[in-house]
Amino acid sequence: MNRIIITILLLLLLMFFLTRLDPGTSMQHMPESMMALGFALIVAYLFGKILTPFKLPKITGYIIAGIVVGPYLINLLSIPVVKNLQLIDSIALSLIALTAGGEFRYKKIRSQLKVIGSAIFWQIIIVMSGFLVFIILYSRHITFLEHTSLQITIGIALLFGALSIATSPATTIAIITESRARGPFTDFVLAVTVFKDVFVVLIFSIVLSFAKPLILQEQNIQFTYFLSVFFEITLSIIFGVIAGVLILLYLKYIAEQKVLFLLGFILLWIELSHMIHLEVILLFMIAGFFVQNFSSSGSELIESIEEGSLPIFVIFFTIAGASLNFPVFMQNYILAIIIVSLRLITTYLGTYWAGRLTDASREIRQYGWMGFVGQAGLTLGLAVITRKNIPGPIGIGISTLIISSIAINQIIGPVLFRYAVVKAGEAHKGR
Repeated sequence: MNRIIITILLLLLLMFFLTRLDPGTSMQHMPESMMALGFALIVAYLFGKILTPFKLPKITGYIIAGIVVGPYLINLLSIPVVKNLQLIDSIALSLIALTAGGEFRYKKIRSQLKVIGSAIFWQIIIVMSGFLVFIILYSRHITFLEHTSLQITIGIALLFGALSIATSPATTIAIITESRARGPFTDFVLAVTVFKDVFVVLIFSIVLSFAKPLILQEQNIQFTYFLSVFFEITLSIIFGVIAGVLILLYLKYIAEQKVLFLLGFILLWIELSHMIHLEVILLFMIAGFFVQNFSSSGSELIESIEEGSLPIFVIFFTIAGASLNFPVFMQNYILAIIIVSLRLITTYLGTYWAGRLTDASREIRQYGWMGFVGQAGLTLGLAVITRKNIPGPIGIGISTLIISSIAINQIIGPVLFRYAVVKAGEAHKGR
């Protein structure tokens, strides 16, 4: 009976979302979207398998496949199709966020809190300082900064720094799952990634509040955006706990067709998040964290998600690859490579220095920075917000360079993190 109820609920939710699509555009491309997605997933899966003998992560193959079949190369996944698949992309990202929170075991990382906090602090300080110095010194060689004042350049440098400290929990979770990594090094990278993304949203809102009047030469600093973001984060944490309680009650008293329940539950909360402006990723991270650390059902939750983890990762990273604007990258690849290189160097310095100050393990000091290279949805979303708040060529220039650097980071990030996990001796130790 419970299975029938859950199935009916999921069908009703799917029908509800389909009725919300724009009938003039989205519904017109819906059959094309489903067929293209099916074929693209097969291609992506094969790309992932092809890379396995070369000791490369499968998700790198999924991303490359997404770029190949995306709108800028063979155009199997056209721009309207990619837009139609955003709901599926949101479901996959929500499941990954739930996994990230569920894998975050407080008891296991309690002994590492000092090094985790130090790594977050020094990464933020050194990355932002590095970009501040670089943009000021190199501004005359950047097209949209050639004739700007020092005040405007400082504002732009602060935004670049804030956007560069963001990482990708989805990439971290995918590599941990694929390589079955487990150990203190893996726990360190996951904890820093999860915590830092919460700080990134707050830091970005503060930086935007300062940078916008500097760039637009306004007299007053406005904290409206910062206050609204702070309110959204607080509300997301509260609703994340509520979602965690509901998941826990289901696992305790029903515990049937858990994957189907989670899909329906996520669809419902995605819609609710859009209605009351919640941070979906943070909400599901908190929900997973609550179930894992305040009950005995954490392992049951993670195992339920891992039953369907392969199609989740294939969908998410294929769409991520298809969403990368390849022509924009080709127009800015030299400067994008410089920005990526600076980010790698400053991230390494921040992680290494934090490890030295806290007497962290050799693995963390030497390889820890490799776990913070990948960037995805959060950074892309912040780049879009930057473009909306900073009109004109400056806003377009910042978002274009950041999007171009995301393309590089999202390809090299999984490779570096997998290499780090193997060198740390923690691959193939988990489930």
